[in-house]
Amino acid sequence: MVVCRAPRPTTRFLAELQALYDHGYRGHVDFVDDNFIGNKKNLRTLLPRLKAWLEEHDYPFEFSTEASINIADDDELLQAMKDANFFGIFVGIESPDPETLVQMKKKQNTRRNMAECIHKIYGYGMFVTAGFIVGFDTEKVSMGQAMIDFIEETNIPVCMVGLLYALPGTQLTRRLAAEGRLHQGHDLMRVEQAGDQCTLGCNFDTRRPLRDILVDYRAVLGNVFNATAYAGRLSRLAVMLDRSDRRDLPDGDIRKTSGGIDVVYRIMRTLPEVREPFWKTFVEVAKTNPGALRYIVMLMALYLHLGPFSKRVISEIDRRIAELDIAAPARASQAG
Repeated sequence: MVVCRAPRPTTRFLAELQALYDHGYRGHVDFVDDNFIGNKKNLRTLLPRLKAWLEEHDYPFEFSTEASINIADDDELLQAMKDANFFGIFVGIESPDPETLVQMKKKQNTRRNMAECIHKIYGYGMFVTAGFIVGFDTEKVSMGQAMIDFIEETNIPVCMVGLLYALPGTQLTRRLAAEGRLHQGHDLMRVEQAGDQCTLGCNFDTRRPLRDILVDYRAVLGNVFNATAYAGRLSRLAVMLDRSDRRDLPDGDIRKTSGGIDVVYRIMRTLPEVREPFWKTFVEVAKTNPGALRYIVMLMALYLHLGPFSKRVISEIDRRIAELDIAAPARASQAG
């Protein structure tokens, strides 16, 4: 994968693609942008020229980016992205709780049926990956099952699920510090630890009991990254992912081998526990939507990291829960 930072003037961006092409690179290019659709006027100029460039060069690149959920409101833009060979979009969902979304200033997520929006994006041949966070002040009750249900309903394959973390210099950190809730030393962590939302999140006094938040978080990870559940979402995604009119890859393109049976065999040899569900999904997709197969196998390959990593995070969360349980009697005694 090659990363391109956006926004760029159209001519400069095309020049950068030409340089990649001249150096022999072929494959995935990611537009790094907090919100790809932040300037739709520029996009409406860029995307047709990008499509023309791709046609002239026999489609050497395919693209992914990040956008807000309201991209689903614009059919013309989705079609232009499809024509320009986009295959994936990261969307910040954060929470299924409307009050939390309002507090985060993600009101656009509350004004629509998010599941329907995501399914619509699939219809343009682009799968969605998404970010979720547990631990907001506005969470009145358990968020775990609601988050699991949402992820299953939307068939989002890859979910970046973290605990809320107060980063130095942010508005959240300033508010928590003013309220006396920020833990000491939050800004003195080693560089390699800073911002670790997975195991070190909730570096402040939470509104909900921390144990409840950790139990929710553990439940989400355990369900979402269960191999059978992951494969099930891939199967359902493949039904919705319209790749029917995409061009074949050029002869000799290495991407032709990335969706093959050999890759699936390597995945199953590395993680034997995925053998049955992943093989079932592979066979189903090969029969019913072969145009989507390469992307489904790509997402299977990501599980080589996601599966083991989620288990390590769950183990660390179990340790934190056990520490809270050990400390609970002492706190109760002091309170009495």
